[in-house]
Formats: sequence, structure tokens, C-alpha cells
Amino acid sequence: MTQLILTAVGPDRAGIVGEVTSHLAQAGANILDSRMVNLRGQFALMILLEAEPDAAGAIARDLPAKAQSMGLQLTTTPQTDTPPRVEGLSYKLKTYSMDQPGIVARLTSLLRSFGVNIEELSAWQESAAFAGSALFLCEITLTVPPKVAIAGLRTELAKVCNELNCDVDLEPVT
Repeated sequence: MTQLILTAVGPDRAGIVGEVTSHLAQAGANILDSRMVNLRGQFALMILLEAEPDAAGAIARDLPAKAQSMGLQLTTTPQTDTPPRVEGLSYKLKTYSMDQPGIVARLTSLLRSFGVNIEELSAWQESAAFAGSALFLCEITLTVPPKVAIAGLRTELAKVCNELNCDVDLEPVT
């Protein structure tokens, strides 16, 4: 089997997911993993699929033009050798703060300095009527290597979040 990663983005409208996934199913593809989201009017898709080599070749060749007719810009990337999974403990990091530039950059830089692997990251603004400005939330699923002391990571996260004036929670994934 051949694996492909599809990425696509375009103006949101009803039916995009159905059209893309129907095309993939008709082409003989099996979806292994996906993330799809409406980002303030632009719909973004990331899909890992597998198919027989001939079907995967046809998908990579034909799907970008089909997607363009749906209003999407789509790319296909062959999934080559999968790197070994990072060993460690799974944690969920959540932050809450008034929105300001640099929150995600500061958090991810700190995590990188500890060798922590980011498995998934979601960040978004919400209306904070009680505060009169936007609230920024960030949730990150992490793999913390065994050599990293959780207490030390918590201490450094608390320092960064204190500088950013944000609340932080770091809890094991159960």
C-alpha cells in the first residue's frame, strides 16, 4: 500500500468534506487520519490516506485539478519512511490569556528546549465579554521524553506564562 498526505484549503461551504471523501473512496483510498477545520471562512483539510500504488498515483495526479474545480488548493505528498515514534509520557497543556502576539511561539520554543514533541496543537480566540477584549486559548498534546523532569517543565512553563500573564494547566493524558 502507498500512503499520501493531502493538504487542501479553500473558501468554506457546505459539502466540501463529502465531495473530497467521496472522491477518495471512489478512487480506492482509505483514510487513516485526518484533521479538518473552518478557519474563519477558509476550510482546511489534512488527510493521511492509503491506497494501492496505482490508485495512489491516480489520486496524486488527478485530485489537484478536481479539488480546484471545488474551489480548493490541494497538494499531495507521499508519506515516506515514518520516523520512529517519540517515546515518553503524554500530557495535555492548556493556556488561557488575553490575546497578544507571541504566545504560541513562546510556548513552543520552551517545549522545544526540553525536547518535548508536539503531537497536536489547537489555538483560537474567543469573545471575552467580561474582559472587553479577546481571550486566547491554546491546547497542545505533548509527548514528554522520559529524561525530562515534569516538575522542571512545570516550573519553566509557569515562568513563561507569568511573563505572558496567562493561566496554564499541564496534566497527564489518561
